[in-house]
Amino acid sequence: MKTVTRTPFVLVTVLWLSGVLAAGQFAKISVTFPYFREIFASHGSTLGFLVSLISAVGLLCGLFAGAFVARVGARKPLIAALCLGAALSLYQSTVPSFAPFLISRAFEGISHLIIVVAAPTVLGQITETRHRSATLAGWSTVFAVSFAVFAWGGAPLVDRFGEAALFQLHSAALAVIAIAVWALLPSNIIPRSPEPLTLRTIMARHVTAYSSPRIAAPAAGWFFYAAGFVALVTVMPDFFAPERRDLLVGVLPLSALVVSMTLGIALIRRYTSIPVVITGFGLSLACALSIALGMPIDVAGVAMLAAMGLVQSGSFSSIPVLNITPQDQALANGALAQCGNAGNMIGTPLLILLTNMFGISGLIAFAVFMFGCGAAMHLWLAQVRKRAAI
Repeated sequence: MKTVTRTPFVLVTVLWLSGVLAAGQFAKISVTFPYFREIFASHGSTLGFLVSLISAVGLLCGLFAGAFVARVGARKPLIAALCLGAALSLYQSTVPSFAPFLISRAFEGISHLIIVVAAPTVLGQITETRHRSATLAGWSTVFAVSFAVFAWGGAPLVDRFGEAALFQLHSAALAVIAIAVWALLPSNIIPRSPEPLTLRTIMARHVTAYSSPRIAAPAAGWFFYAAGFVALVTVMPDFFAPERRDLLVGVLPLSALVVSMTLGIALIRRYTSIPVVITGFGLSLACALSIALGMPIDVAGVAMLAAMGLVQSGSFSSIPVLNITPQDQALANGALAQCGNAGNMIGTPLLILLTNMFGISGLIAFAVFMFGCGAAMHLWLAQVRKRAAI
């Protein structure tokens, strides 16, 4: 294993940008969703899978990716994933018909999965212990940053040059980051596991990960976070006043980013990660309920996403707190990717269905359920860990 005595700032930044662009694989569809709703109008609620089908591979193969990175290292898979993402985004810029577009999104899931497993595992190894919580809290902001950048920069770009320009720019950025990773990342950051990648080994890793209240905890909560975040950012703007919609589309993820990098880091350093995650879920739930009590949805929606910033920062920083070895951290990141992709895949279509049927009441019920379950899951797993320690 490579010994790192000082956090390499440039490498950390490049890895963080790889996460922003991986999140962009969701954000580029969310910000252009009204356009695709017109192009593929005959496909109804299945349009939600334009956002979420990228998660299918992560749902099926999240822990395999964690085991794969632990077995072969991070450098080559990460570079390959960035190149694959660049190629697929370039293809999507041609706006193929609905079925080929969906197939390309499924393949894009391979790219997304490897990036979100390999990059944070490397960050956990190259960062000094005293900076690790802040670094991983920074990693937790990649979705919020990506949605904000794509909303504020991508939407005007699409308005002026068309949706193809956004996809082409995303492709070019992924290619540039692939070159930077190739130039900066050593090949021996993560010690390689001697275990072969057999089907039996992969199944055993699933049992190990999901039966462990340490490895599984970040992933279990992240499922409900991911289901809520992407769905709400995509669908909730439909309920905003038209004159404020464009502004608030960018404010929603930015509010989560600001809270994650300020209040989130401060609370993690004082109270540790899991209590911060539970608090974030509880505050988000309260904001959702406030809509039913008459709070304007634009105010409550921004507050809801801001509170989710606590879930962001606490979830990723909890992985090295609960799991000491890089192998367990890779498994935890793989499980988190698997559960996060499951949440992404389920959340948007479910929320579209509920709002089509029940309007804003469906949105409130969706948010209350997701945030309540996230808090309850972490409370339960904390009790399991406490009993196991006795």
